[in-house]
Order: sequence, then C-alpha cells, then structure tokens
Amino acid sequence: MKHFESTPDLELHVNIQHKDILSPAKSEVCSPEDQVLEEEEEEEVGACPVCSRVGFTSQGDLAAHIDTHFSRTPSIVTPDEGGWERRLVTELEKQEKEVQRMREQQEFSLLRAQYGMDNEGNFSQQSLSNMQRAVYAGEMTVADYYERQIELKIAEKNGVDDARSCTKGLLGPVRVVSEGTNNVKATYLCTTVDHYGSTYGDRGWGCGYRNIQMLLSSLQHHTGYYARLFSGPNMMPSISQIQKLIEQAWRNGFDLQGCEQLGGKLSNTRKWIGATEVVTLLSSFRIKCQLIDCHRPTASDGTHPELFRWCLDYFSSQAEFKPPIYLQHQGHSRTIIGVEQLGGTEGGVRLLVLDPSHSPAQVSQLLHTQTAPSAIRLLRKPLSSMRAKQYQMVVVAGLMQTELEYKQSKVLQAAIRIPKD
Repeated sequence: MKHFESTPDLELHVNIQHKDILSPAKSEVCSPEDQVLEEEEEEEVGACPVCSRVGFTSQGDLAAHIDTHFSRTPSIVTPDEGGWERRLVTELEKQEKEVQRMREQQEFSLLRAQYGMDNEGNFSQQSLSNMQRAVYAGEMTVADYYERQIELKIAEKNGVDDARSCTKGLLGPVRVVSEGTNNVKATYLCTTVDHYGSTYGDRGWGCGYRNIQMLLSSLQHHTGYYARLFSGPNMMPSISQIQKLIEQAWRNGFDLQGCEQLGGKLSNTRKWIGATEVVTLLSSFRIKCQLIDCHRPTASDGTHPELFRWCLDYFSSQAEFKPPIYLQHQGHSRTIIGVEQLGGTEGGVRLLVLDPSHSPAQVSQLLHTQTAPSAIRLLRKPLSSMRAKQYQMVVVAGLMQTELEYKQSKVLQAAIRIPKD
C-alpha cells in the first residue's frame, strides 16, 4: 500500500496509474492536449460494411448511411453508391432468371414424362415392370407373371391385342337398365361397341389407343369398314401395332404437321395421341371422319350444352350403322356410346361414356342383373360433370369413294366448330 503526503499527490497518482477507474478529479484535471486526444478517438469511425465507404465523422453518420442501403424509399446516393446498387440489382436479376430457367426446365421435363415424350420405356417394358410390382405386392402370382409374359411377347410379335382388357356384350344390358330408369324418356345408343381398358403396359398414357380400339371394335362389325381395315376376323391391332399404323400414315403424307409435333415417331415410346391422330389413322384407310371442335363452353356456368345437343342429334338420327364417338379433352380421352334423353321437370340430356381408365372388373358389372343398376353410374355423364374448357370429337362419316377425297384427307381439314363464331 502506498502512502501520500498530500491529497493532490494522491489524485495525481490515481489519474495516471488508474485512469480506467472514475477519478474524483478527472473532470476537473484535464489538459487541452487530453481533450484533443479524446475528440480524435471519438472521430475514429469504421468503414461501411455494405459498400466499404470511409470518412464518416461519427457512428451516427455511419448508421444513417447504412440505412440508405436498406431503405424502401429512394434516397440520394453518390455515384459510387449508385454503381454498387446497380451491380447488386443486376446480380439479383441474373440469379432470379437462372432460378426461373431451372424451374421451367424441370416443369418441361415433367411435362415430357407425363405425355410419354421422354423416350423412357415403351408398352412392353412398362408391362413387365408393372407386372413385377404386382407380383411383389401379392396382386399376381409368379405363374401368372410368366404366363402373361409369354402372351405379351406373342401379341407384340403378331401385332394383335391379347383382349385381356376387353369386355363385350355391353349395349344390351345398358339399354335395359337405362330404359328402366324412371326419369329417362328415351335411350339412343351406337350400333355396337366393346370396352377396352388400360393395362399394365399403357396405364397413364394409353387412353387414346384404347379409344381407337373401341372405335375399331364397332367398325369391324360393318362390312364396308371391315374390308378397309382388317384381313381377318376379330383382328384387333395392339397398341404397338396402332403406333406403327399411324407412323405409316405419316410416311404416306397424312397430317405432316402432327407428324412433326410428335417427332415423326410413336413406336417404342409412351407418347400420348389425340383426336388428330385418330383422324390420320382412319383417313389412311380411306374412312371419312369429321373433327368437331367444341372450343369454348356454351353456357355461363362453364358447361357445354351445345355439345350435348349435338350428340343427341347424332345418336337419335336414323342411320343404318352408327359408330361411337371419340371424345378428347385436355389430358384424357373417352368414347361416347350413346345418350339418355331425360323427361320430367328436368329435361335435358345425359351422355353415356366408356372410359379406358375403368377396369374390366368394373365394366363387367354391367353384364349382371344385380350390379348393372349401380355400375351404369360409371357411364352416365350429366351436363354439370363436363366442364373442361375445350373438347374435340371424332365422328366416322362414311367411306371415301374417290381418289380425290383420299388425297385431300392427307391435309387435316378444318374442324367443325361448336358454337359457330
């Protein structure tokens, strides 16, 4: 412990040796040189952490400057600050464009996969893959798997469908149930049709091909159409064979625009097809078709009453032979086999539609008296259930009689529009 002879000596010792502790005389004993040093220490302010600018007179000035970088309102900046901000904006825009490009690329890849345009697999490969999954899931025995594998190879080699997804004899039971329903005033059906459902090999992309098979199942019962299409009885072409037939039509000059859109190739792919490919296929066999384009709803609630009236006129008209109608909308296609004209206070029309997504087990319930009344609900489509923005229909309109008709059919004719604008 140090002892001092006077109070001023004690104060001087504390101010020099213990300046970090508040000195009783610090506020009183402070030289002009000390004041200058303190002011210089206060003025030592760091650089801006955003733009690295220096020379701020106080921490308050620095804080105010930093706020200008993050202010939502425009502020006056120096040329250096403006250049930095422009570079920052440019970099952010570049990053945003890159993220958008990657997102669009991913969406395009998903779209290509959805429509079978990614060249990943074909009917046979998907069949084997899905059948293997069915075995693992206990839905199919190993013996059934090998039996189906052999049938698949034979069918693909011969180009003939194995008919496992086909259900025949539907129209008789449908008519009985429909006409026995209280509010049905009249039932009008196509002449004949079989249902073809999706299988292990085409689930998710083959609806267009299955609807072609339904249409062909009707045409093969008419002598004139059959002579143009087939070389033997009950020869329903397989999906792979239909792909080859459409490619052959393209090579013969039919619908070159559609050919280009699909890359000129369908075989060994899972590419979706639509109404124009149906017209192309049938036209190549000298069968006349009409393409009906329901390009917008005809009611304020988004429904298509004009389409329903058109179908009623078609199925109720007198004709020796009446094929079903191919119906296409975004992402799916079905087959219209008839209409129900409703009576009572409601009135109106209800379509009867076969859907490839329905399994043979579901559709075959129409063949049994006990289950038919409930199973027909699968077919009935009231006006309120048809709300797609656009529909297309392919209607068989007879046989081409001249070479000129055949040549003209190679260029896809303008569709009949409902409503007419």
